[in-house]
Amino acid sequence: MGLSELVLRLSEVLRAEDPAKGLEQVEGVLSELGFSQCEAASADRRLVFTRDSKRFCFARADVGADDPSLSVAQRLLDLCSELAAEREQHRRTAERMEMLSQASFEGIFIHSDGVVIDANQRLAEMLGYEAHELIGDQTTEMCVAPEDLAGVRARLRDRYEGEYVITGVRKDGSRFRAELQAKQGRLGERPVRVVAVRDVTERERMLQLLREGERQLADLAQQAFDFTVTHKNGLIIDLDGKFKELLGFERSELIGKMVADFSATRAATEQRIARGHTPAVEMYARTVSGETVPLEIVAVSATREGQRVTLAGARDLRPQHRLAAERRKFEQQVERTQRLESLGVLAGGIAHDFNNLLVGIQGNAELLRESITEGPDAESVRGIVEGSRRAAELVAQMLAYAGRGGADRKESIDLGELVRELRHLLDATLSKKATVDLQIESNVHVLGNRARLTQVIMNLLTNASDALQGQPGKITVRVRPAPELDERWDVALGSPNKPVNGVLLEVQDDGAGMDEQTVLRVFEPFFSTKDRGHGLGLAACLGIVSSHAGSMLVESEPGKGSLFSVLLPASGPAQVAVDKQRPLRKGPPRQVLIVDDEQLVRAQLRRSLELRGFRVEEAGSGRDALAVLDERVPDLIVLDMTMRDMDGAHVLSEVRTRGLQVPVVLASGYMAPELERRLQQGAFQGFLRKPYAIAELLDVVEGALASA
Repeated sequence: MGLSELVLRLSEVLRAEDPAKGLEQVEGVLSELGFSQCEAASADRRLVFTRDSKRFCFARADVGADDPSLSVAQRLLDLCSELAAEREQHRRTAERMEMLSQASFEGIFIHSDGVVIDANQRLAEMLGYEAHELIGDQTTEMCVAPEDLAGVRARLRDRYEGEYVITGVRKDGSRFRAELQAKQGRLGERPVRVVAVRDVTERERMLQLLREGERQLADLAQQAFDFTVTHKNGLIIDLDGKFKELLGFERSELIGKMVADFSATRAATEQRIARGHTPAVEMYARTVSGETVPLEIVAVSATREGQRVTLAGARDLRPQHRLAAERRKFEQQVERTQRLESLGVLAGGIAHDFNNLLVGIQGNAELLRESITEGPDAESVRGIVEGSRRAAELVAQMLAYAGRGGADRKESIDLGELVRELRHLLDATLSKKATVDLQIESNVHVLGNRARLTQVIMNLLTNASDALQGQPGKITVRVRPAPELDERWDVALGSPNKPVNGVLLEVQDDGAGMDEQTVLRVFEPFFSTKDRGHGLGLAACLGIVSSHAGSMLVESEPGKGSLFSVLLPASGPAQVAVDKQRPLRKGPPRQVLIVDDEQLVRAQLRRSLELRGFRVEEAGSGRDALAVLDERVPDLIVLDMTMRDMDGAHVLSEVRTRGLQVPVVLASGYMAPELERRLQQGAFQGFLRKPYAIAELLDVVEGALASA
């Protein structure tokens, strides 16, 4: 067999369907044709071919190295080796591609103008089809939800490259969210598109939950804050709420700007943003008009369209600041009221003990004055009487400040008429350079004690005159109904319950005025702005007004004068009373029972009454008095209201419970409100305010006996 046969046989190998297997047959062909394997380095005549990266060399002795057929045969062998190597590489590449396709977590398909020409197994599993069922031009209609078909076709037409999300439809009709990644490619000379499909149903569900959470967070922020700001590293990207109402800026003026640009404390704001999220902080924002607004800022981390941002809620703190200021003002008012009440308790306690002493001093001094009418001793006695009288006036002012006026008789008083009367009486007292302007309206009746209210009006007018400091000025007195009260009365002193329908007395001067600290102390006892004075005038006025269920308010500024306002409960017009003639006492001496736990008081009362023809019996306590009444009933009882074992109201209740109709005269330096409330209407026939003169004592005693 010659070389020509070798060439023919090698040509057949080239035409073989699998050149790799044909290359394996080359060694047999060469052996049949007389070629034997040799060392490549030593052979002069040879044929060389490569199989599986190994080189094989064959030679035949009768073939010369210059034989042209040998050259052709060698070229055929080289071509066989190259083709076999190429086919092997292609096989291995195909295997790797198949393995990658099968192992992919994403579905992959290749299409040309919408016609699917290949699809991997993962896509078939994802859609519930066999892979061959996905080949063709109906795949898009089968596997894309109708509402997304138009968008998918538009992307095919525009040869869109990139990601997008659609709703996919499985073979069983169920739906899922699919993310498609499309890329243009070529298959040989043919342009194709490679599309990767990923099931993102769970991711979309989580994103939907996240978006819902963001909406809920935004809704909650709108309810909790006045407005919210979404920013990224200080750059405003969104706003919501009442930012325009609070700051005055339009939305377009804020979006894209830095948060610090609208802060009144720029450096501090930039530092807070740089440090990250901090607990609630207070900052001051700048409005469009340049005003600063205090804001409480609470910032939290959030996401917006997948990006990390900061959501800051802002709350206007001006209402809280106003409330805090009002609370501080209220606390000062309470502290002031408590201080005045404490001083009132102290003054009342001191005055009570003083009253009992003064009863004895004044009463005994008056008795001495009756027996010593001439000589130096008479002058001394008159001095004692006068001193005790002035001491009694001072104690009465202390009790008035304490709001312990006793069981004073109250009547309907025309406050306007009372002011007019006192205006003329005070002509000699008020400054000659003062002009007094009375502005009095009608229907200004109040229920009160005329003497006590007279003291209040006189005190206020005198103080207004003194405030002018001898300079020309004006004093305005206004009396008018006050059906409604403004917020000024929230800080008034006196009764905590302001009358709904009241009468307002205002005394205003244009004198020196007072500073804030003086105004705060002006009602304190023993505090005075005058060189001479004991500082009980205004304190007593406050006590009297309080005992009338009223309130007082003072407003003043240095150099702008002062305004003192008194609010009292309104009353109907006074009823005309008919005076009754008191019958003269006749017959034998009357029996009087004196009930008081102070020996000095009992002794003075005994002497004063016995000298006037009364028979007197003493009881040092309430229980002793009830024991006396078990044995005999006197014609009159003089009963002290404040005793250690049993107060006067309790004793009086026991007397009336036993059915005794004996007249009772109550005696006290003051009447505590709780005691006065326990007294029944008409249960007693007279009241003696300690200290009292002998004439007052006899007048009240005679009146009580006459009413029996």
